[in-house]
Amino acid sequence: MSTFLGRLVAAVALTALVATYQAASAEETIKIGIVGPFSGPFATTGTGFRQGLEAYITQHGTDVGGRKVQLIYRDSETGSSDPSVAKRLAQELVVNDNVAVLGGFMLTPEAAAAAPVANEAKTPLFLFNSATPALLGMSPYYIRMGQNIIQPAELGATWSHQQGKSRGYTATADYAPGHIVEEAFAAKFVAEGGTIVGKDRIPLKTVDFAPFAERIANANPDVLEVFITPGAPAVGFIKALAARGLTKKILIIGQGEAEDNDLHLYDDSVIGFHSIIYLSAALDNPENNALKAVLKQKFGPDAAPSAFTIGAYDGLHIMYQMIESQAGKPFDGAAAVKSVIGYSWKSPRGPVTIAPNRELIQNFYVREVEKKDAGLQNVVIKTFEQVQPPGSAK
Repeated sequence: MSTFLGRLVAAVALTALVATYQAASAEETIKIGIVGPFSGPFATTGTGFRQGLEAYITQHGTDVGGRKVQLIYRDSETGSSDPSVAKRLAQELVVNDNVAVLGGFMLTPEAAAAAPVANEAKTPLFLFNSATPALLGMSPYYIRMGQNIIQPAELGATWSHQQGKSRGYTATADYAPGHIVEEAFAAKFVAEGGTIVGKDRIPLKTVDFAPFAERIANANPDVLEVFITPGAPAVGFIKALAARGLTKKILIIGQGEAEDNDLHLYDDSVIGFHSIIYLSAALDNPENNALKAVLKQKFGPDAAPSAFTIGAYDGLHIMYQMIESQAGKPFDGAAAVKSVIGYSWKSPRGPVTIAPNRELIQNFYVREVEKKDAGLQNVVIKTFEQVQPPGSAK
């Protein structure tokens, strides 16, 4: 009898322990750390990050897999573009704030600096924007929510060749992604029969773009491949090109320099600017229409989806999938990453799949800035469907 009573007491105790654990799990908060430029010259990117995240939470709430989600923001802008700041913020978020997931990281040097933190803590880290190909090789915990920078550069070379262009020029920001855009565009353009007649690498802190516009004009290209950081630098560069008459004379192709949510920063000099990227606010699908409605409701009539918005929006969607996969269990970063490989969903940008190498299989759109009744808009003029990222078969 005493043995039976002992077993009964043990069973009751075990049941109580399980119930206590389940209750604790149900009440547990999963913290997500967001590192981005929420002030300074690149603040338009940080604004996009925040709007994308808050729009997703407005639509889907903060309860996931029996847990509560909490976002913690950290501003990486110090005025010095120092990658060590992003690393320090990532460390503080992991060690002091106990975040389970990290996201954001605008510039490649910032993302690269954070890799040791993600690796040591085994923390999934979502690159909302950083596009350098080598980044994903730095950590098995990295997942890219934007693009591999090689893709739109090569598509730009192919498309410009299709438009009959043969004299190419590249003007790119002087840091790793800009160098890769320059090299990828040039290699593809030459392979398809074109000639590169000049190139410029523009320092990140440049404010006077007139000398660069003058050099481009003197080289007499018929297509210009551009890669300039968004916000004030991009606005200044495009205005300098327009002042030299280049926006009406040659085909100019960029990427995220004139996103829809930034078009209010421009005057009519941006009309005719082309870009190739994985999103357009003009896309007419249920997901994008719903996102646009939430953005306007929360942030005003000028708010619109951008590459930065969608990187954060889709990033949080995949974070939620990870958390759901860990329901009832302690959060495991490695298992969480593995759980989303091959995952497909309908995004505001179109259909997306996470490839085995943690890049995205997605559409790319050729867009042209036009003036409509509602103002300046990026209008899609061509779609490259379900573009495979480099190395996706590995």
